[in-house]
Amino acid sequence: MTPTISVIMPVYNPGPCLAAAIAGVQNQTFADWELLLIDDGSTDGSGAICDAAARQDARIRVLRQPNAGICAARNRGLCASKGEYLAFCDDDDAYAPAFLAEALSLARQHGADAVRLDYRLTRQQPDGSSLLLPHPPGEPALLRRGAGGLAYDAFLRGTGPQFVWNALYRKSAVGALQFDPACRSGLEDFVFNANFYATANTLAYAPKLGYHHTERLASTSLSQSEQALHNRLAALQPWLQAEYRAASVWCSGDKTALAPVWNERKACAVTFLMHQLRAAGANHAMAAAAWQALRKAENATCPPEMVDFLRVAGQNRKQMAALLLYRLHLTGLYAAHRKSQ
Repeated sequence: MTPTISVIMPVYNPGPCLAAAIAGVQNQTFADWELLLIDDGSTDGSGAICDAAARQDARIRVLRQPNAGICAARNRGLCASKGEYLAFCDDDDAYAPAFLAEALSLARQHGADAVRLDYRLTRQQPDGSSLLLPHPPGEPALLRRGAGGLAYDAFLRGTGPQFVWNALYRKSAVGALQFDPACRSGLEDFVFNANFYATANTLAYAPKLGYHHTERLASTSLSQSEQALHNRLAALQPWLQAEYRAASVWCSGDKTALAPVWNERKACAVTFLMHQLRAAGANHAMAAAAWQALRKAENATCPPEMVDFLRVAGQNRKQMAALLLYRLHLTGLYAAHRKSQ
C-alpha cells in the first residue's frame, strides 16, 4: 500500500542519537508514513540499529551504499520513495510529535507544494550541556504564484533559513529535482529549496514547532575546518544561480522588481560567508580567496546592474552593513567589528 509520506533519513555514524531520531518518526501522531534509512557507509554500528528498526516496524526500509555524502544519500531516498509527500530528517535530530500531521493538514488545506514549520535549535556545549539558541518565529504565511517578488522575498525572510528538515514537499512538485553533489559541506538545503521554489506554485508556513535540531560538538568542529570552507566556496555558484533563477521567476522577469529581491538574497550570501570565515578562523589569504570566489559566482549568475546595494528593500542593519562593505571591498572591517561585539 502506498504511504502518504516518505521520510528520508541519511545515516552516517550518528552514534547513540540514531535511535532517538528513528523514534521521533515512529512516535508521530500521523501514522501513514514510510521511513527510508539510507546507510551511507556507516562504520559505527548504525547499520545494525537500522536493521533492528526495520525488523520491528514494517514501515521502515533500509537502503545501503558506500559513503558518498548526504546529497547522494538523500537522492537515493528520493528515487526509492513511494509517498505522496516527502520529508527529511537528520540522523541526530528529532521531529516534534505532531510535525507530519500538522504539515500535512496545512498542505492539504491550501493545496501547497511545500509547507514549512518552525524549529528549535540547540547547541551542544563543551561541558555536555545544551544551549538553546532562540529565534523569533515568523507570521503565518501563504504564498501563491503571481504574488510578486516582494511577497516571495517576504516569505523567505519570514520563514527563516531554508532548511529541508522542517518542511514537507509534494512529491509530484519535486519531480526530478535532486540535491546537488557539489554541496559537500553544507548549502545543499538552500540550493535544493531555491531550485524547488523556481517551479513551485504554492508555499505555506505556520509558526508551529515541528523539528528539534542540535548542533553537536563533532559536527560543529568539522564544519569549521578549512576543507569545509573550501567545499562551501565551491557551492556558492550553484547556490547563487538557484537563488537568482527563483527570484527571477517570482518577479516574472521584471528587472525593476527583481533588483531589491536579488539584493536581499545576495546580502544573505555575503553575511553567510562572513560568518563562515570567522568560524574557520580564516587567515588573510583564505579570506581573500573566499571573497574572490563569491565575486566570481556573483558575476557568473546575474548582470552587474543587479547588485546595487542602495536598492535593497527591507534590509536589516547587519545585512546592509555587510553588503555595503562587500561592495567597497572592506569586508575585513565588518569581520573585525563583529568580533568585537
